[in-house]
Amino acid sequence: MKALHDKIAVVTGAGQGNGRAIALRLASAGASVFCTDLRPDLLQDLEQEGTKSGFDIETGVYDAKSPSAATHLISRVSNKYGRLDIMVNNAGGIKAQPFLEVTEETWDWTIDLNLKGLFFHMQSAAIQMVQQRSGTIINLASVAGIDPGLTLSPPYAASKAAVMSLTKSAAAKLAEFGITVNAVAPGIVKTAFNTTLDQEIGVAMENRPQGEWLRLRAAGIPLGRISVPEDVAGVVAFLAGPDSSYITGETITVSGGLNMR
Repeated sequence: MKALHDKIAVVTGAGQGNGRAIALRLASAGASVFCTDLRPDLLQDLEQEGTKSGFDIETGVYDAKSPSAATHLISRVSNKYGRLDIMVNNAGGIKAQPFLEVTEETWDWTIDLNLKGLFFHMQSAAIQMVQQRSGTIINLASVAGIDPGLTLSPPYAASKAAVMSLTKSAAAKLAEFGITVNAVAPGIVKTAFNTTLDQEIGVAMENRPQGEWLRLRAAGIPLGRISVPEDVAGVVAFLAGPDSSYITGETITVSGGLNMR
């Protein structure tokens, strides 16, 4: 019997990177996974991968910034499956701007996506889970929220620190209903997210050859490599499974030791 057999999961921002790896890992463990993203082409590709692998993956285009979208999403999943066991709030983003150049537009976009939208997805999921008196919520934070001194975006670091705070608040309030709430804080991950930053900062701003900026960032990682999405997905799968049933209100850092510096 697979660890997540008969479990129903939702993963936001699942079109690529960490979200895609998380969706596939949960599905491989036996869960039925509903995945959201803003790009239908990425979701279609994910569904095709799931079908090829024999996984139960369904997708829908939803805006992770929108509270009303969160309500509709959870209602759709709950009506179809009759329950919701695992909510993974992975959707997030960054617009790299130095402290003195951050605009109000960047601030609002970052907070709406990384914090406001995440909170209302948590809330909508929790309403269903309270009725069941069971479930687990997993939020994607970042080492930027733990050590913001070298952040590429102050609003991003602030939003991820707040995610860890919300995780504890929710864990404290939902424990009596048998619901666990935890966060995962990745470090530097080999995704389109960081490839874009390499282009925008390393190439465009610092005139470095493509890839050099990322290699320099990796130089400070004790384990000697940038992580891959599967590193993050494995920890999420652990938190979603029965072996973590006595863990709540925690943030697990997945950074190859980067946060020890």
